Amino acid sequence: MVATVAAPRRLNHLDFAVLAVYWVAIGYLWQSLGTLILPDLVQSLVGPRDKGKALSVLEGIGTVMAVVWQPMMGAVSDRTRGRFGRRRPFIVGGTIGDVLFLTGLALSGSYWLVVIFYLLLQTASNTAQGPYQGLIPDVVPANQRGMASGFYGLANLFGTLFGTVVAGLILAHAGRSAAIGSIVALLLVTMLVTVLFVPDRSGPVLDSFSSPWEVVRATFTTPLAYPNFLWLMASRLLILMGIVGIQSFTLFYFSDIFFHGDSRATTSATTAVVGLVILLAIIVTLPAARVSDRIGRRPLILAGGTIAATGILVLVFGGYRWVPAAVLTPLAAVLGLPELVAQTLAAGLLIGAGLGAFLSVDWAFITDVIPTDQAGLFFGFSNIATAGSGIIARFIAGFLLDHFNAGPSILRLPGGYPVIFGLFFCWLVLGTALILKVRGRPR
Repeated sequence: MVATVAAPRRLNHLDFAVLAVYWVAIGYLWQSLGTLILPDLVQSLVGPRDKGKALSVLEGIGTVMAVVWQPMMGAVSDRTRGRFGRRRPFIVGGTIGDVLFLTGLALSGSYWLVVIFYLLLQTASNTAQGPYQGLIPDVVPANQRGMASGFYGLANLFGTLFGTVVAGLILAHAGRSAAIGSIVALLLVTMLVTVLFVPDRSGPVLDSFSSPWEVVRATFTTPLAYPNFLWLMASRLLILMGIVGIQSFTLFYFSDIFFHGDSRATTSATTAVVGLVILLAIIVTLPAARVSDRIGRRPLILAGGTIAATGILVLVFGGYRWVPAAVLTPLAAVLGLPELVAQTLAAGLLIGAGLGAFLSVDWAFITDVIPTDQAGLFFGFSNIATAGSGIIARFIAGFLLDHFNAGPSILRLPGGYPVIFGLFFCWLVLGTALILKVRGRPR
């Protein structure tokens, strides 16, 4: 059983795993939708010519709700009193909404129905996510939050890996409805584990909100008094814009350059390369979390951002063959991939290592710079960076991709890909540099 703030004790690995397990389902949900299911669904509904714009509009509209809703639900949970706890009602209610709206998404036969159910799904999922993240300071002793952050990052990565590999296999061999059904099953199982085995007995410090307007005011003005938190969110936003951008357009990249609309081959290649990114991040995360408890959070983010940015440069020049044939030819034969696709594994290795370093300290760094009695509000507010990164990256890159793909090739690739990958590189470098402005608690 995981310890509570009221009776702190040192947690073991099983405690951390139980606390983080719901994040596996969240990672699986958004990775499988964003990387595989939604691009495939949008392309089938609107055709290849307008797929970039259609995907940008869909995710932009839905994610606006995530940016606004999650911090408000986190703030309300901070001040909730009840026999069921202050976090659990939101986790249960949000998950039930997820199930309903994923079902609607699976049954949708038109683009605008997909938009409606995606908007509702974002609302339900973010009802659960803000309060769920608030459990970290509720139940984890202060001197173990680095390790808790590592487990949260690890759970997110496992969810992302399963959302790429498992959902990719299900999508390729059993279809879209089966892939969505797998999301529903995992959400329900992990929600039950969380509400049954993670204590939620930490009472609120602040009084309940008196009106909806007070919820809005407190949610969006309280963080303004914490400049370290705001710098951290700016850094987080830009780093995630680079990483989410790469994830969002990998399927289109393989489809347009190597497989020319072959859905099965494209899905298999995307699964292989993105899966490698996540696997390496999983290997890096826990060791990096342990290191961060000794040397601080900033060095890990500086190192991770630099490594991941280098990986994006590999994709910018992905039209050139630069790995020696003696290495590339047998590697491509073993993987069953074209040689230039196999070469992108170098990018996957670098981006995966950088992502693991970033995720190992992400939640812990936030906890270092916020008032823990308002953790739901601040963790929910941090979703402005998480979800906002998707809005900005996909919206801007989607339109740039369609525009420049209609023009001449650049660096031996359809023109849109060097343009958007170069943009992702710039975002990641700037976000990494901004972390120097953050002053966390001394180690």
